[in-house]
Amino acid sequence: MLELLEDSETYKKLDRDPTTKFQNQNNALVVRLQNLGLIDERTARCLKSRTAVSPRIYGLPKAHKPNLPLRPVVPTMTAPTYELSKFLSNILQQSVNNTYSIRNSEEFCEFINSSTVGPGYAMVSFDVVSLFTNIPLELVRKGILNQWNNIKEHTNINLDLFLEIVVFVIEASYFVFQQKHYQQISGTAMGNPLSPVLAEIVTGELINAVLSKLGVHIPILKKFVDDFFIVIPANEVDTVLGAFNGYHPKLQFTVEYEVDGRLPFLDMVVVRNEDQSFSTDWFMKPIASGRILNYFSLHPKHLKINVAYNFVKKVNTLSTIKTEQQKKETTD
Repeated sequence: MLELLEDSETYKKLDRDPTTKFQNQNNALVVRLQNLGLIDERTARCLKSRTAVSPRIYGLPKAHKPNLPLRPVVPTMTAPTYELSKFLSNILQQSVNNTYSIRNSEEFCEFINSSTVGPGYAMVSFDVVSLFTNIPLELVRKGILNQWNNIKEHTNINLDLFLEIVVFVIEASYFVFQQKHYQQISGTAMGNPLSPVLAEIVTGELINAVLSKLGVHIPILKKFVDDFFIVIPANEVDTVLGAFNGYHPKLQFTVEYEVDGRLPFLDMVVVRNEDQSFSTDWFMKPIASGRILNYFSLHPKHLKINVAYNFVKKVNTLSTIKTEQQKKETTD
């Protein structure tokens, strides 16, 4: 974690705890909104911060990657801007419409199983490297500007003030680690309610910008947060990857290619059939332990049954290819 925090392009070490400063700035913005008649007294009370405490960062090891790199998480429930972040997130979630996004694996399964492509295409998956900590502020502004006609239908805050609040919430990202305080000066924190919708806006802008300039036919492109599933002409994969990586230096992609007509995506494997249609099969990463819930634990029996039932239901839903062994297991 200390090595991660030494990245001077992402984090800045602070001399003191900035909680009071950010709390005062947060409350001053809320008072402005109330004085302008943009929020009522009850909303203002909810958005004001009175007992904020510095969030504590922690790292989740990425067990499926070499050298166990950490995914930094900052749970911001105690931060002075938490309620304001949720307020903005609710507005943007109602406004942002990205035709390339999927809500869950079941939605993608239904889509891909009803799709076909012509010969000569290949499946690839693109993954954004550390998306949240690399969301450029200028692209957030650009995305909000481009989608303002939709956003303004869900708020009476004017554009300039809305952008001012968004920028404040992003720049007020801070945390403590081993009694030392840091401010995040690049991107947004995983754990901030505003981060997922900002990532949605930025990746949507990226896709639209790249596809408008790319002279390559891409029949299928779907994404879930920072994972992209794309069907591309087999001889154009490097061209498309270069176009995505050339959009902004902060947003860089890695690529995974299909092997023998199979490509893992989310918790399934997409299989390209001989007739160029698609099927899916349930997939777990090689590091998965296979454990869900100990039957001899003190959880209520109905919870144990529901966990098993929902797991089997999801596997059956995502597995449109069923081997003889799977059919036997389902029957058993």
